[in-house]
Amino acid sequence: MTSTAAPDATIEQQLREMNDALLVSSVRQHEMAEQAQESAEHYRILFDLVPVAVYSCDASGRIHQFNRRAAELWGREPAPGDTDERFCGSFKMFRPDGSFMPHDQCPMAEVLSDKITELRDAEVVIERPDGSRITVLVNIRPLRNQRGELTGAINCFVDITERKQTEARHALLARELQHRTKNMLSVIQSITERTMANGRNLDDARTALIARLHALADATELLSVGDFQGASINDVLGRALETFAGRYSLEGEPVLLSPAATQSLTLIVHELCTNATKYGAYSTPGGRVAIRWLIEDVANEPKLAFRWQERGGPRVVPPKYTSFGTTLLQLAISGAETPPDIHFAPEGFTYTFEAPLAAVAAISN
Repeated sequence: MTSTAAPDATIEQQLREMNDALLVSSVRQHEMAEQAQESAEHYRILFDLVPVAVYSCDASGRIHQFNRRAAELWGREPAPGDTDERFCGSFKMFRPDGSFMPHDQCPMAEVLSDKITELRDAEVVIERPDGSRITVLVNIRPLRNQRGELTGAINCFVDITERKQTEARHALLARELQHRTKNMLSVIQSITERTMANGRNLDDARTALIARLHALADATELLSVGDFQGASINDVLGRALETFAGRYSLEGEPVLLSPAATQSLTLIVHELCTNATKYGAYSTPGGRVAIRWLIEDVANEPKLAFRWQERGGPRVVPPKYTSFGTTLLQLAISGAETPPDIHFAPEGFTYTFEAPLAAVAAISN
């Protein structure tokens, strides 16, 4: 008799081993599928959370994927795969010079035309559906298969609007500084020539010149705080009168003076303080100065009316000759249409001027 037990046992053992192998393979495939799914989920989360805007297109320009940051910068969410959504998900695009840029002429379309290998740091202005605009910097790299055929491209772009605004402010400030420097040199030259004229004692002239230049420096410092757009009339007066604390009063509504008016009023108040110290209210312990300004409506035109009034000083005597300080006071503030009123009343010196508000106030942006 022929025995079949051994062969049957061998076949059964082989079947068990094959089954175990299939089971292990199935488990491994399941684990690999889970790992792939987990990896894809991690990629999706990372893709969505990166602070850089990213999107991809196929070779025809249709948008396949975009992350949350891209939708935020676009101000909208395009429909992935939509044939009408090509090259970019923005509402409208413009070139840096402000000219309109059709979507089929945008940087992504240029890369997908296969005329360039990649695009780096190109500026584009994006207009959102609400009409707001931002400037972005785009970097685009094409995608190719193993045969080298173009299959699409990825665009990474960042918002540089704040940087562009900062650059524009710096450029404006540089131009303003250049203008102010030229103007300042002209003023310094005029002050120097006038101060040294009239055969004055050299020491007295030097002292007066230094004091006036310090006043100009104060005006420049005040203007620099506001990026040379202007300075508050309260700050101008407070800076000029800081050495006379408790001996003056200020009354008036807030007014932001233009750079020219800031410079003029600083020099005027400096001369008024100098004269008050030498001959007027500040030459005696009990003297005081009341400063008041207001905005009046004159013939439907708002005007700034300014008044400096001294009391408690010695009896006022009109000067016998016109000094540069008096000449400066007679010129009044930059923008005034009429000469100021200078009154040497015995009980106290008074100085007033009136100027159109539009001529002395800083322009609001």
